[in-house]
Amino acid sequence: MDKNTIKSTINELLKGIDEQTFSKLINVIDLDKYVKKLSVYKFFQLLILSQLEETESLTFLSKQVKDQKSYQLELALDTISTSQLSRKLGSLSPKIYEKIFHHLVLKTQATLKQPAIIRDIGRLYVIDSTTMSMSLSQFPWATFRKTKAGIRLHLRVIVTKELTIPDKGILLPAKHADRTQMSELIDIDSEAIHLFDR
Repeated sequence: MDKNTIKSTINELLKGIDEQTFSKLINVIDLDKYVKKLSVYKFFQLLILSQLEETESLTFLSKQVKDQKSYQLELALDTISTSQLSRKLGSLSPKIYEKIFHHLVLKTQATLKQPAIIRDIGRLYVIDSTTMSMSLSQFPWATFRKTKAGIRLHLRVIVTKELTIPDKGILLPAKHADRTQMSELIDIDSEAIHLFDR
């Protein structure tokens, strides 16, 4: 991503979820109590930027904040250590981001003028999941294997001629197989085709 466009890019991305909307959605009192530097919303912005930049780790993210003036200007943040980022990441429940995801899905669906239809085949829903490894010491609830933690994102995506957008998402410990979530991800709809692997 070009450094000169980072401000306009992040502003464009965050139009749908500004700080006020974000605070209402997460609805967690005192989450930023005693926080002077890295608020939950600022951390959310950092996560978006790191995703766009394909940042490899929290250490690299810390270095980017320190080295890039565009980050510092956009976030009003001169430096942030890896340990501060790690503590913030460990302290936040994934449910916060699940609420944000559902809010953005509903907002996107509301902008579609008509149902997602592909000529001759009706609605097409693609269902798949991905597993992400996590630290067992930091996320003991994300049970996966004896020495490993992990989460699995089960996702349904609507495919149209014009665009592809996420429609439903379920975030669970990685031990949950795809088939256990099918009742949540498949709707009874004679006009729809659901595509998933076995």
